[in-house]
Amino acid sequence: MKDARHKRSRDPLLDERGTIRKAAPCIVALGYPARYEVGIASLGAQQVYRLLNEQPGVGCERFYADDLEARGGPRTLESALMPGNAAAVAFSIACETELAVVAGLLEACGLPPLCEHRHRGMPPVLVGGPLTLIDPWLVAPLADVVVVGDAEPSLHLWARALLESRDKEAFLAALGALFPGVWRPQRDAEPPLRAAADLSSLPARAAVWTPRSELSDLFLVEAARGCDRGCAFCVMSAKAKGACGMRPVPMEAVLEAIPQEAKGVGLVGAAVTDHEEIAAIVRRLSERGQRSSLSSIRADRLSDELARSLVAGGAQSLTLAADGSSERLRRSVHKGITEKTLTQAVHIAATAGIRNLKLYSMVGLPTETDEDIAEFARLCLDLGRIVRLSLAVQAFVPKPGTPLAASPMERQSVLRGRLRLLERLLQGRVRLSSTSPRLAALDAALAQLGPRAALVAVAASRGGRTFPAWRRALAEFAPEALCAIGL
Repeated sequence: MKDARHKRSRDPLLDERGTIRKAAPCIVALGYPARYEVGIASLGAQQVYRLLNEQPGVGCERFYADDLEARGGPRTLESALMPGNAAAVAFSIACETELAVVAGLLEACGLPPLCEHRHRGMPPVLVGGPLTLIDPWLVAPLADVVVVGDAEPSLHLWARALLESRDKEAFLAALGALFPGVWRPQRDAEPPLRAAADLSSLPARAAVWTPRSELSDLFLVEAARGCDRGCAFCVMSAKAKGACGMRPVPMEAVLEAIPQEAKGVGLVGAAVTDHEEIAAIVRRLSERGQRSSLSSIRADRLSDELARSLVAGGAQSLTLAADGSSERLRRSVHKGITEKTLTQAVHIAATAGIRNLKLYSMVGLPTETDEDIAEFARLCLDLGRIVRLSLAVQAFVPKPGTPLAASPMERQSVLRGRLRLLERLLQGRVRLSSTSPRLAALDAALAQLGPRAALVAVAASRGGRTFPAWRRALAEFAPEALCAIGL
């Protein structure tokens, strides 16, 4: 067994279905700044991988942070290509602290992490992903090109420009205003509006699925993109700067995108249960013998039909989001979820046969008090009498561009105290897991720094990406941010 695990860890392609190997004159090395098991669960990165391999003359090969310390540097999975020898290097970045991993991967590939230090003979570096929705300036110093928002509207255009360009400068010169969401930080004064894919290019769908994924061997497909909700803390909120509305994908298009041989299907979307046909999609998949998993379930959208269809397909657990420790706080952030809807949803799940339920929430929302935490603990104990409940809690982090962008981050000592209070009130009857308030504070600091965030990340990467390395980097490049969050 030990030898089998070792072999599997060395060659993840042995466990993959759908791997693409394409010989092409123009290869893009697509990096993901996390270990393989996490990166392969990113539908956005998978969509880019698949679409690039569909372009004439262009191929795409993947590499991950597992090889950050590998002798000789990272190599792509498909052909062991050194990313620095590819026609271009691309990254999808999800959160602020991944900036340091990208900086480390670039240096491991033999490329200076800051674009101003890379010469024209080096491959262009393109960056996209969810972090561009927070603030494109965060990634600007690392990137020759930033894709702001959805990749689909511009991918075929810049892929063709890359194929036809003799070097990086020619490629950058070929990009212009007709490329939706494409930004050249060294040439263009301001980032463009977010690019938004229309229904003709949806659904996004995976190329690869594997039992090694954190998402349990699921084939990922996007049932809906965007969100019409108004949650004040979310970069996908209808009220966030540059946000795009919800685009539900027709049921038949979703079903046609899913291969019959995929036993498990992950239906993805920021507001996937707002899709009017979601229960019918799950039912149809169940009839095909395929298990469905939803990326998120709003308590007010869980119906008897949806719950029964999920169970019929083999689901044994569900996840709901409370996103606020009291009725008052949920109203204040426009979450639209009440104690009544949460309780009804748990009853519906239990009646359908669900016995395990995970509830997500936040601590540290503006004006939160210990009384709000006590109210939440009482609710969790009540729900735990209906199903086996586990609770995952993270600290609220104000994000640029959202309605709560100007709200202060709660002090770490207060956050730790609230988590201890919640744990004590739950009396061990509900399992509690929480993210580190210290890491949340680091995200909050970086999110507000604009292009200085990348400079901090480069220094933190060179210091070993430890928390002390982050503190030293902040002290050098943004001492006021270090003081503001009490790190």
